[in-house]
Amino acid sequence: MRRLSRAACILSTTVLAALGFSAVPAAAEPTPQVCTKTAKTVEDGLSQFATELSKVTAAADSGNMAAANQSVKAAGGELVDLAANLRTDAASADAADVKTTLGQLADEFEAQGKSLTDMSSLQKLDVTKIDALSDKMIAICGAASGTPATPR
Repeated sequence: MRRLSRAACILSTTVLAALGFSAVPAAAEPTPQVCTKTAKTVEDGLSQFATELSKVTAAADSGNMAAANQSVKAAGGELVDLAANLRTDAASADAADVKTTLGQLADEFEAQGKSLTDMSSLQKLDVTKIDALSDKMIAICGAASGTPATPR
């Protein structure tokens, strides 16, 4: 009986330790690391978006409006995916201003992506807020790295 109690105690301690260990959040990253990661995230996401836009152009040029509309939706999906990836980057940041700005940028990419449903919606795409938030991130990243920020 004593062995059983000891085994149960060890097992419960192990389980509690494992639960505690798994609940520990990943270490937060300093702003320069998050900026580097985010630059790659945006570059990759916008590259995928551009790939879909080229499909829109090719389909529209050939008169296949159904395919063009489908590619517009796919392009919007790429912006939504980019937003999700930006939220992942934001979650790893240790600085509140980085988390907030990346969250806002993600929200705007997601909203714009979801608005892309057909060719006419593509013509209404408004990147004004995305540009402003991007400039804000450039300034934050420049300040964190000690490099003067040069907005686009």
